[in-house]
Parts: sequence; C-alpha cells; structure tokens
Amino acid sequence: MPFEVIEANDPLTAMTRFLASPIYEMMISLSTLLRPRHHTDWATATRAALPPGLWDEMLAVYEPYWYGAMFYELAVDYPDHDDIPGFIDTVRHMDPATFVFYLIGRVKSVAELREDGLSYDTVYDALQDISPGHKWLVQEVPLHTLLSNLPAFQNRLADLWLWYAEAYFSDAIASLQPRWQAAIEEKQTILAREGGQGLLKFVTGKPSMPRQLPADQPVNTVEYVPIYHITSPVYVIFGYGNVTVLYDTERTEARQVQVERDKAHAVGVFKALGDNTRLDILRLIAHYPDEMSGKLIASKLSLSASAVSRHLNQFKDAGLIAEERKDNRTITYRLQDEFIDSLPDMIRGCLYH
Repeated sequence: MPFEVIEANDPLTAMTRFLASPIYEMMISLSTLLRPRHHTDWATATRAALPPGLWDEMLAVYEPYWYGAMFYELAVDYPDHDDIPGFIDTVRHMDPATFVFYLIGRVKSVAELREDGLSYDTVYDALQDISPGHKWLVQEVPLHTLLSNLPAFQNRLADLWLWYAEAYFSDAIASLQPRWQAAIEEKQTILAREGGQGLLKFVTGKPSMPRQLPADQPVNTVEYVPIYHITSPVYVIFGYGNVTVLYDTERTEARQVQVERDKAHAVGVFKALGDNTRLDILRLIAHYPDEMSGKLIASKLSLSASAVSRHLNQFKDAGLIAEERKDNRTITYRLQDEFIDSLPDMIRGCLYH
C-alpha cells in the first residue's frame, strides 16, 4: 500500500538526545517507595523485602527533602549514568558548596555560595528563588540539620544509595533495561515524525522550553530520560545549556489515546452522577436490584416515562447500570457493582494523568 514518510525538522530536533539512566531510576524509585502514588503493588512488595533499618534510613534522609526530589539534580552533570558506584562516590566527596549548588537547583553559582557562605539564610533565600509559590514547602525542609554538617549528610545520603543499590536496585536493572529501550525507541519515532518541538509538547504537555538559566545561556541540549518507577508523568531539570526531561516509560502514544478515552468516560460518569433526580433513580436501583423497571421508577418519583428513559440511557452510556429483560415487555435495571467499585481508581487515574 502507498505510504508517506514525513521527516520533521526544527531547531529542537538537532538538540535532542536520549539517555537510559540507572542513576536517575535509582533516585526516583526511592522517592516512589516513600510515596507510592503509582506502582503501589511494587512498592508494597519491595518495602517488605528491604533489609531491617533501610526503611527507617530512607524516612530520615529522603522524606524530609521533598521525598528525595531535592537530590535529583546532583546527577545532571555526571558523565556516565551506568556507573552508580562512581556517582555515589562523587556525591560523597563533593565539596560542600558544589553539593549545595545542585541541591538548590543551581540558581546560585558555586562561587557565589562560597562568597556568601553556606548559612541557613543564604540557602533558604536561594530555595525560594526555585519555588516562590511554595514558601511553605521550603520552610518544611530541615535546612539547619543539613547545613550543620554537610560532609556528614553527604556521607549519609551516599550510604543510603549504596545500601539500597546493593540490597535491591542493582539486581533490578536488567529487568528495567527493556522498558527504557522501548520508551526511547517510541520517542525517537515521534521525533522523526514530528520534530523536537512535537516531542517536547507530547512528553511535557508544554509547547515551549523552560526559561534560560542563567538568563544569558541558551539551551543547546534537550535530553530525554525514561523512568519506570516514577509517580509523576514528567520532571524537567533545566539550566546551563541543558534541559533534562525525566518521563514515565508508560507515557506512550497508545497510552495517551487510552487516557483521553478514559477522561471522556469519566466526564460522562460524573455528569450522570451530577444530578439529584438521577441519584434518586440510582438509589432506587441500588435498593431494589432486578426489580426496578422504567415504569416503576417513573411512578415512584413522579416523573414522565420519557424523562426516566433519558436518565437511564445516560446511566447505561456511563456504564453505571445494566438492564435485564424479565419477559418480552418488562426490562429491569441493576447496578454494575464492579464498575461502581472501580470509581476511586478512575478518579485517581484522572488526577494522575
């Protein structure tokens, strides 16, 4: 059959790179273990398998710092993302100003940090520059504890990563590699078809790049890193000519089509439930399963037959009820209990995506 190859090109296309990163996966999977809004079955099983004490150390070292998200930028300049031990050793021996430079999102240079000193006020002000709309979140971070002895904290963080890698994560890498590769290949297909701009919009949902950091340094590389154990669709790290996009391996084109269908279905369900008369009808069906006919519903609620029919059709379209034919003339209705039970998961799915 005839086909057409469209090779899209734009300035972002030449800047685009792809990277599989065990380092980022390791750091983010720890965050997911602490707050498993996604991958809950994996988190439950992995927690149960962790050595005694490791969970307590995760709570102490990771949870207070935005569930570990403050540490992700430590890997942005590391050259070999297959080298977990080397990365851990590098973080362990970073000079304190460099460690804080990455910790606060590189919004204040290493030279400025050294000149101003690594005081609470200096770091607190810099953190507010990252997240001015989340002052409360910045205030929750125990900066005094961290800054009181930075080398000791770096050692503790490095020890946590090393413990987790040796106890669990190193053995999981082989099973994750096919997921990373499949996610990269799919995004390469989108890049070839729609260009860098199209890929950026698909993965991040935004048509434009993040702001330049520093303001006079343009972006020259956009790096896409697939992550399986992630609780958000995407994280974006930017600055110093590089944009790193950490994205969900399951965020495929096929999945996005399904998400849109699920959203449309959810809207239909919520509309069906968002009416007092329809809720009265649904309550009757719930209390009298397989007994309520359209005629009986109309009688009990003093509604016209046509009005009841419209309401019942909306419930059927939403998947909330099913009909049973009692004889050639009588149709009764019952709740789709399994679907009703799945509504919390539907809501969580809509919120997650």
